[in-house]
Amino acid sequence: MYRPFLFAAVFFLSGVGAGSFIRNLWVFLSLALLCLIILFLIKEKRTRAAFVGLLIFFTGALYYNLRAGSIAGTIVKYAGKQQSVIGMVNDSPTIESDRIRYDIKALYIIENNIYKKVSGRIFLSVPRDEKNRRVFRYGDVVKFSGKLKLPQEKRNPGGMDYRASLLQKGISTTMFSREIKFIGPYSVNPFIRAAYTLRESISAFYEKNLSPDLSSLLVGIVLGLKGNISGQTLRAFSDSGTLHLLAASGMNTAIIYGVLQSIFDFFYVPRIFSFLAGSAAIIFYSFMAGLSPSVSRAAAMIVILMLGRVVGRDNDALNSLGFAAVMLLLINPLNLFSVGFQLSFAATLGIILFYKTFRKLFFSFPHFIRDSLAVVICAQIMVWPIAAYYFHRISLIGFISNLFIVPLAGLVLIGGVISGLAGIIFPPLGAVLVKLTGFLLAVTEQAVVISSGFPMSTLVVPELSLLIIAMYFMLLAVVFDIIPVPFAAAPRVKKASVAALAAMLLLLILYRNPGIEVTFVDVGQGDCIFIRTKNGGTVLIDGGGMPGYYTGNFDVGSAIVEPFLYGRGVDHIDVVIFSHFDDDHARGLLTVLKDMKVFAVMYGKPSDSILYKNMLEIARSKKIKLIQASRGDRFYMGDTVFEVLNPSRDSAFANDNDNSIVLKMTYGGMSFLFTGDLGFEGERGLLESGLDVRAQVLKAGHHGSATSTSEEFLSKVNPSFAVISAGIDNSFGHPSQKVLDLFLQNGIKIYRTDLQGAITFKIQKNNVKIFTSIPGEP
Repeated sequence: MYRPFLFAAVFFLSGVGAGSFIRNLWVFLSLALLCLIILFLIKEKRTRAAFVGLLIFFTGALYYNLRAGSIAGTIVKYAGKQQSVIGMVNDSPTIESDRIRYDIKALYIIENNIYKKVSGRIFLSVPRDEKNRRVFRYGDVVKFSGKLKLPQEKRNPGGMDYRASLLQKGISTTMFSREIKFIGPYSVNPFIRAAYTLRESISAFYEKNLSPDLSSLLVGIVLGLKGNISGQTLRAFSDSGTLHLLAASGMNTAIIYGVLQSIFDFFYVPRIFSFLAGSAAIIFYSFMAGLSPSVSRAAAMIVILMLGRVVGRDNDALNSLGFAAVMLLLINPLNLFSVGFQLSFAATLGIILFYKTFRKLFFSFPHFIRDSLAVVICAQIMVWPIAAYYFHRISLIGFISNLFIVPLAGLVLIGGVISGLAGIIFPPLGAVLVKLTGFLLAVTEQAVVISSGFPMSTLVVPELSLLIIAMYFMLLAVVFDIIPVPFAAAPRVKKASVAALAAMLLLLILYRNPGIEVTFVDVGQGDCIFIRTKNGGTVLIDGGGMPGYYTGNFDVGSAIVEPFLYGRGVDHIDVVIFSHFDDDHARGLLTVLKDMKVFAVMYGKPSDSILYKNMLEIARSKKIKLIQASRGDRFYMGDTVFEVLNPSRDSAFANDNDNSIVLKMTYGGMSFLFTGDLGFEGERGLLESGLDVRAQVLKAGHHGSATSTSEEFLSKVNPSFAVISAGIDNSFGHPSQKVLDLFLQNGIKIYRTDLQGAITFKIQKNNVKIFTSIPGEP
């Protein structure tokens, strides 16, 4: 079958991918022109088709090079300084407990009372306080000031590249501003304004009539907006394999299309009118759902389906999928690297390619179960490697949970749409309907929670290379005869090839270099150290954390520490160590204790801190072994020795920092000294104990502050490397220049998480290799 859009999509996508690796506009322009010239000179069909493909490939690469820079805009040139900006609110705001977040289209930068026109978008955060009582909407022109920043790059293995993620949405800078002022209205697209206004009205109606948890969940299912859904709920949906229900996509648009088409058919509406009205409705809903890649893909395919009905041509799903892919990449070539784009297209492709095969496989099952199971399996086997690559966890229970949760969610979706619209037209009726929908939603949520709670519901997968992912899809292609292979007629040879590919894939995933790994995780202004020993033992010292007065939704444990651990293939921790109970060391560990399997918790001196009490409650409820450590204690993991040097068993310092657990780890001829927030007094006590504090690697005490790392202490430790864990531009001024100078004067190599992200030491025998997430000297 002739599939021009599929043909174009394969080459265009490949070209966009190549263009992201090779940033040379003139090379791709020259190659595209060369292909164009050759096409005029040759007439043989197959040769022409090959050069058409190459032309599309080089055009895709050229298009990426042309567009990638323009998406960021000129605003990036002003990053790194305090700026005053005038811009237009570009989308509905996200309202959180402590702040309001805006997507701003920058219009002007004000420098020395001169208005400079700029382009690009800013992700703006303002505190939710008396100064910012007014919430601005799409089309409002506002003025604000603050430090304009580039979003953070990927700072930890297994972590998210925040800069790339925002740029895929067209946002290139961020800012926190204390106050935002209204300037006036801006002339905007009335179609988009109407979509955003309806979205906000429906969301507000849900919030008025349902609990915060249920209303945010209903907004997620109906509109695909997950901003206010709790991390715990998102985790449950992810572990149950039903997270796709919170991304407006095929199910949402299919239901809207089905309802509209039924109405049009019932009233014998002419096809051309049903196409125009249906397309407008689908596009309108896409804007309401934030034009995410998943809903955009579904909308494009449905529009093609409706167009086929008008012109009397059968729809080809693969061709429609190709059309949708090309359209989305023409809008924004960075969509190719969006997780949503990849998951949505992979799942849809899997259903198109494999549905008939699996439907036949389950021929003896009841009709509904057979069809549903086939769809779920087809989608899951295609998205597994992508989910594992980005999230390092895949759901094993999704095959079953989707069978009964998806139908429930479908009813919730229908109820949510009807009650939301009714709530605007006739609020009393809408209130009754949304309460009924809320009850059904609560049942759905409970089903999700139960499914996610089953043992082995998820599998933790270490960071996958692109080679492993390519081999996985190659294996699928061979198994399902997607790509013809020379030995297709020889079943034994094919089986042997499949077995060999599967074995190689498994070995590549499970193989781990022998030796020891120590990673200083970048948790911002805080400490977190992960150790994996030669025999696979795991130790986690501290876990960062936000201050106790912080009331926002960000949690260091779930947002940074756990993704890092999953990315290393870690599904349990042998020993979690609380150096002490300051927020920036202990709070993130509480999340790890709740979410992961932990065998033992080690701590030093008891504390009056609420974090200490929380730790005891969680550990006792999960029957985790508690170890109160003091000077002289030792434990072993294979040939790796851990020795506790502080605190003393019989005495305590007035300052809790000086009671921090100080741990010396020795492997072969290599030693690390982890000092928590130890200050001068604690260092003096440690030296007076006469213990051997020598170590090749010193974790500088208290984030490199001026009250830690005395000259005497440093001379006794005599390290070759010093690691400082501190936050970017932190308000404490860490690390102190005095401490930095002291390290430099002693010829000690400095590594800093604020400048280099996570820092990993890999040791095999006496060979040490050091890796930083962000390249460059500190």
